[in-house]
Amino acid sequence: MDCLALSFHQVRTTLCAALVWAGVSSVYGAAEWIEQGDSLDRQFKSAEALAAYQKAAGQRPGDAALQRKIAKQYVEMVLDAPSRAARLRLATLGFETARKAKDLAPRDPATRVTLAIAAGRLAFYSEARRRLELSRVVKSESDEAVRLNPRYALGWHVLGRWNYEIANLNTLLRVLAEAIYGKMPPASNEEAIRCLQKAVELEPGNALFHAELGWAYLRVGRKNEARRELQRAISLPQRSRDDAGAQSRAKESLRQM
Repeated sequence: MDCLALSFHQVRTTLCAALVWAGVSSVYGAAEWIEQGDSLDRQFKSAEALAAYQKAAGQRPGDAALQRKIAKQYVEMVLDAPSRAARLRLATLGFETARKAKDLAPRDPATRVTLAIAAGRLAFYSEARRRLELSRVVKSESDEAVRLNPRYALGWHVLGRWNYEIANLNTLLRVLAEAIYGKMPPASNEEAIRCLQKAVELEPGNALFHAELGWAYLRVGRKNEARRELQRAISLPQRSRDDAGAQSRAKESLRQM
């Protein structure tokens, strides 16, 4: 079996969705497929949403927003993949699709952030040098997103995460980063907190945003503020595929404080 293939469950789910919708594909237009995909995305059914969006893309191959939606599904399907090889393949597809969306709409902040997130997800499954190269994409794309829209909460969140990760690199990765970047771009836990605070201010109902801010506070010893943010994170409803994992980690962090 090809180790880079999707899991059997993902393949079966996607094929079942395709078979169910095959009978209506001739009458569904792109708008209907997008509406179907959006509904499935809200239910965290990434494989089925992907199938719907791909149907729409067959009719609208140059639609940047649609390519962005497809990239998002690939990135989120990584969370369900059964092996590292499968996760790497899905993350790569997400990154490549996000780059296509950026080429189609370079001034759309949502598209730029989607590329930043896809680069970050791919970096997690890449070797050290590639990971650091992709971190440059995360920085440049999130920077551009908040320049295009200073009130884009997700852009600030990703920028905060980048600062946190770079500020806390281990010694080996820091040496490698200096070799790749030349001079390391400025990054600090204080800047991470500033950006993450901005994201929470703009979107206070986001569990993931509160959790990440809590961990940044914890990193610098601000335990009371960290506790407040982590407790807030676990009290909020799950609105994205990443929220469940963030809330689980937040509970563990609170137990250890």
